[in-house]
Amino acid sequence: MKKKTKKISWLRILQGWAMLWVVIGHACLGKPGEGPGWENALYGFAYSFHMPLFMMISGYLFHITRLKDGERRGWTWKAIARDKAKRLLLPGLVFSIVALASKIALPGEMDRRVGLSLSEILHAYLYPYDNPFRELWFIFTLFGFFLLAPVWKRSLSNAKAMCVTMCVLIVLHYFHPQTEFLCIHEMSVHCIWFYLGLVLSKEDYVNRALAGNLLRMLAISATIYFIGRYSHTDIATLAGISLSVSLAMIADRQIPKLFFSFRDYTYQIFLMGIFAQTVVKIMYRHVSVGYPYAYLLSILAGIYVPVAVSRLLERINNRHFLICMGLKEK
Repeated sequence: MKKKTKKISWLRILQGWAMLWVVIGHACLGKPGEGPGWENALYGFAYSFHMPLFMMISGYLFHITRLKDGERRGWTWKAIARDKAKRLLLPGLVFSIVALASKIALPGEMDRRVGLSLSEILHAYLYPYDNPFRELWFIFTLFGFFLLAPVWKRSLSNAKAMCVTMCVLIVLHYFHPQTEFLCIHEMSVHCIWFYLGLVLSKEDYVNRALAGNLLRMLAISATIYFIGRYSHTDIATLAGISLSVSLAMIADRQIPKLFFSFRDYTYQIFLMGIFAQTVVKIMYRHVSVGYPYAYLLSILAGIYVPVAVSRLLERINNRHFLICMGLKEK
């Protein structure tokens, strides 16, 4: 029998923080880099660490909920594959169709136009990064990582295996295949961050290393981040992850309800937020409004429209609607 895992409060704050920066990264009202300086700065900060951070969080949660005593709790490989297919691939299919329909209905408002043919639809699923809903690469990549559960479990069996695995993944990170077929490129690039989450959870490094030195770790991380921004991208990414974890643990002590209004709906925000933001961008092109106000509206819509839709569907409590939106059945 599968038992529910108690949620870790600082990790929930970290999820909210990461999702906030995903939404900010998608909030540009025009093409990235062509907006005001402050927008470009926010965009650059978001994309320096937010997707690797989400990969790390996903690995951390996967170890807690599926790998740690997984078989005893009923999480065999088949059970994991079935659960993740329902939770990831089905909503991905639904929102791919929504994106395809939107782009066909409003071709003049979309940056990337698409056609409606069997070959293009097949291409969209075989090459998720070229999907009408391009953000789906993250879902397909995570699904691939989850299917490797037996590999991860074996690699975490001892310190030597972890070191060897980490070295292999670092090499793969820098010398990765270029093909986007089934997200092979994205899996190769991001597997190191997913595995980092597995290791941090397995060894409980976060609580052990940061419990009594949060401010010092925050200062060190911030310093390394700004050095890395001008020297090496992955140094900045690693420091950005460390900075984020430190902030989340400090917030857990001082503001435990931070991001409370949306942190339980991060997956739904990821799925639906980009559509709400697209509506704001279309409105901005046709309605005279100040850029900062429209930008702020884009962020708020990207967060709270999905939350409102999710809560409405939870009230309706229709099993099929919940599954399609990636919501857990009650």
